[in-house]
Amino acid sequence: MSVSYIGGAALAAFALGAALPAAAQTSCAPLERTAPQEIGRYPAYTLDMVMGLVKNVSPEVRAMAFEAVARSHEARQAGLWSNPVLSFEVEDFGGGRFEGGSPLAGFDAAETTLSIGQTFRLGNKRRLERLAALARTELAEADRDVVLRLLQQDAAQLFFELAASEQAARLASEAAVLSQQLTGAVAARVEAGKSPRTALDRARAATAEALAQARAAEAETERLRFTLSSLWGGMEPVRIAGDDLMGAIDLPAPATLAERIETHPEHRRAEAGRDATLAERRAARAQAFPDVTTTLGVRRFEADASEALVAGISLPLPLFDRSQGRVRAASARNKGAAYEADIVRARLVAAAARASSTARILDQRRAVLVEDALPAARAAAEAARIGYEAGKFDLTTALDAQSAFLAAQRSAVSSALATRIAETELKALAALPPFSTSYCAEDRR
Repeated sequence: MSVSYIGGAALAAFALGAALPAAAQTSCAPLERTAPQEIGRYPAYTLDMVMGLVKNVSPEVRAMAFEAVARSHEARQAGLWSNPVLSFEVEDFGGGRFEGGSPLAGFDAAETTLSIGQTFRLGNKRRLERLAALARTELAEADRDVVLRLLQQDAAQLFFELAASEQAARLASEAAVLSQQLTGAVAARVEAGKSPRTALDRARAATAEALAQARAAEAETERLRFTLSSLWGGMEPVRIAGDDLMGAIDLPAPATLAERIETHPEHRRAEAGRDATLAERRAARAQAFPDVTTTLGVRRFEADASEALVAGISLPLPLFDRSQGRVRAASARNKGAAYEADIVRARLVAAAARASSTARILDQRRAVLVEDALPAARAAAEAARIGYEAGKFDLTTALDAQSAFLAAQRSAVSSALATRIAETELKALAALPPFSTSYCAEDRR
């Protein structure tokens, strides 16, 4: 076993259990943490393992997760009080000297003032700005989950493409074996003088084509193995474990789909955008209230060593800037976000209905091809070979049956793949397993 394989497997196992902080692991649904099983030369991954790795290791998702964490810290900052201001002043000292002297010379008549000032933000600004920052945090989290859903959907599609390629490679190898058996039967008849030499050439050409297709399927499978492994930084190809590509799919009920479509991250992002613009509009309205600054201090008169309290209050006059532009801009953005939220929900509902209908139709086609056409084509190719050996069929019939078997293989695999991709789209819309409902939040302490 190569060092690179050991490193890739260790990375995958580590990523499943340690890519997130402990606090985040306990707050999210558990992922499949079983180490990949080695099948032949390569480790094998289930779909749940692939989705977990994409969720925990993907740099795009983690970068957006840190942005959401940064927004949460900004929300904390927005909720803090303004810092008090400490000031120290000295007045009436070091005056100029005139004829006869000046009472302000030196520090004998100086006045020193030590005061502290505090700005009070009226209009509930601090609370409203904190709520607006929290709304922006929710929007950043929704953006992160949208990216996660898209990446997981791409990973699931690649997973099934690899499963289809592996299945196609197995079927192509089976067809190549049947073709070799037919060539052996032709060679026997040619040696017995029952078939012309040209028949053997035709059979060998058909066998060469079948072998070439099998090698091409193996090459495509190897490419997809490396591509899937690269999703989590692996350096060795992988295999598919625990998936029956050609089997029936599991579609959610219409009621379940309608209920869970509300949890789709794009819908949540649109609603978060609407809520964020609403919170920003309220915060902008609060800016119309002026902030009040009060001061309180002690003044010392050096002339007689006496002391007295000083107090003050300052208030800006809202004559020109009453936050009119900010309020109108936030109102316009809120109207646009509300409109977008309605459109996104309608599009998701339409996409779910389309995906459900498409998946059911494709599953029916898959059942006909996989359960009826493919076994019949396999049986016909085998019967034609046996019949040719017995002298009941000519070579053309046997080769046609073999070609039909190859075509049935390709149709069955492509149909099964299309069905699984449609199922993947539907489950992604409804956030059904193996898709994550949301990302495990980073520790925000």
